[in-house]
Amino acid sequence: MNFRETLGRHLLAIATRDLDTLADNPILIMADGKLKRTKGDFMEAHRAWFAMQGWALTAKPVEIYEGGSLGVAVLHLDYRESGKSSQSFLTLVFERQGDAWLMVQDQNTPIK
Repeated sequence: MNFRETLGRHLLAIATRDLDTLADNPILIMADGKLKRTKGDFMEAHRAWFAMQGWALTAKPVEIYEGGSLGVAVLHLDYRESGKSSQSFLTLVFERQGDAWLMVQDQNTPIK
């Protein structure tokens, strides 16, 4: 799978709340500034989020870079929950490891 296919699979996993597909071990920097460094912390943060009802997320590419061993996607997010909307930039960094692209960083930065 190439980088863009991997990115699409990752975004689809979020939209469909597919926790198993997100089972990488990245550094996660949440919108509130909290840092998650372990796979367990990453999975727990997403498990709790995916369990919540009534939210929707739209992601639009701002910039995508693919090099030989590094892929970076900056996405504009529109997050809707309980009639409220918030916007942020999501930066996802993937590293090529063998034939696979694995996410190594996930940073969500609110737009204020």
